[in-house]
Amino acid sequence: MARFLIDVSRHFEPVSEIERTLDGMAAVKLNVLHWHLSDDQGIRVESHRYPKLQGMGSDSLYYTQAQIRTIVAYARDRGIRVVPEFDMPGHSTAWFVGYPQYASGPGPYGIGRHWAGYPGVFDPTRESVYRFIDGFISEMSVLFPDAYWHIGGDEVNATQWKQNPRIQKFMAARHLADYAALQAYFNQRLSRILTRHHKRMIGWDEVLHPDLPRTTVVQSWRGTQYLGQAVAQGFSGILSAPYYLDAMKSAEQHYLADPLAGDSTLTAGESARVLGGEACMWAELVSDESIDSRIWPRLAAIAERFWSPQSVTDVDDMYRRLAIEDVRLEQLGLGQESHTDRFLRRIMNGPAIAPLAELLRFAEPVTLGQRTHSASVTQMTPLVQLVDAARPDPPARWQIQQLVAAVVSAPAASTAARDTLAQWFTMWRDLPLLVHRTAPRSPLAQAAIPAADALSSVGAIGLAALEERKSGVPLPRTWTDSALVTLQAADKPQGLLHLVVVPAVQRLLVR
Repeated sequence: MARFLIDVSRHFEPVSEIERTLDGMAAVKLNVLHWHLSDDQGIRVESHRYPKLQGMGSDSLYYTQAQIRTIVAYARDRGIRVVPEFDMPGHSTAWFVGYPQYASGPGPYGIGRHWAGYPGVFDPTRESVYRFIDGFISEMSVLFPDAYWHIGGDEVNATQWKQNPRIQKFMAARHLADYAALQAYFNQRLSRILTRHHKRMIGWDEVLHPDLPRTTVVQSWRGTQYLGQAVAQGFSGILSAPYYLDAMKSAEQHYLADPLAGDSTLTAGESARVLGGEACMWAELVSDESIDSRIWPRLAAIAERFWSPQSVTDVDDMYRRLAIEDVRLEQLGLGQESHTDRFLRRIMNGPAIAPLAELLRFAEPVTLGQRTHSASVTQMTPLVQLVDAARPDPPARWQIQQLVAAVVSAPAASTAARDTLAQWFTMWRDLPLLVHRTAPRSPLAQAAIPAADALSSVGAIGLAALEERKSGVPLPRTWTDSALVTLQAADKPQGLLHLVVVPAVQRLLVR
């Protein structure tokens, strides 16, 4: 299976975005959409049986049952299956806004606005909880005819279980040694419900437990070692750990991560239980306006990895073809190519975007962790900053690596590469003057100043390094040492942007 997860709970995505994504998936031969429809931040489906789910737990942002049928049919017509995920027993705060009686603690509950783990968790000891879940699955299984159903099961916060005397008594009476065993009990009950509705259960790493039926599929998000543990115990597995698009990794990094790594110690039987890989687009930092740029074209590289032998590892050729595929995907209606200019025109409230656009050719967003740790970002934060205009793994990152490689390997024969680098380095050196003139016109544009200043220093160093290689006269060691320190600083986050060109320039200085 070649799968893709889209999270619509943390930030809701309209039907048009889901359909565009399905068009792109079909173009690159991804055949399963994993639709993450519930989390602490919202329940995104319409339930007739339990109307307070969407009535109180969605901010009125949810898919009607008619829309769900339309999307499932749209996917089917493109050869794509739709597997829903309704996260439980944790990541479940939004369920309890309307139905607090099924939680392990008294509440009150509100929709989660932050990304930290919330204590709201289903109560595994109450029969009413299982009747509620059974009723919900009964209603939803008609809308989602696929044989698989994802229960989530990750990052369960056991605080309410610890603080509830009745739950503690329940655990003692049934000799449940720890909270992993209590979750396994819950999942056993859930598995039986799903079986009655002709569904096969999938869950994240944390559901792995010897007491679960071996029909359970374990999806590994924390590392490849967890995939190995699952299949060694007789479970089928799916690997997601290397394929988190929100982590802002390059297409190269994703492409070189095979679901069955070359150094794998799995037996033939264990390898056969690896059902495939899944790329994930978690939505803490994406909106319906920016999501295309965070998915594409990197997802196309991951899709090729899923369908390719381990021996296919030519990154140069992958990037050559990815540039072509990027244009093709834009022609399908996806907006990743026009994304940066579109955002910058909004930031500048007009067409005067050239200096900022030039900067973002060589900069990408910082990682999810770096952004959330450096600023207070919530579900309500407008995602309209300069960092939101940047694209992960901009083409210039790979291009400059190739130009530098040409200069380093064959200095006498690399005149064209050296000339192109000189043009780029000169532009970087002089860019701050233009950015400093532009930034005062918009408060959001001022975030460009640290990155532009750092890029200027990188450009000046690059010009000196090129001249050294051209003349053959070594630069003083003290200058080189100082330049390397400057480059190390430039390679760190510049506000919420990360310069992607620093490692290539560092290579010019290494003899």
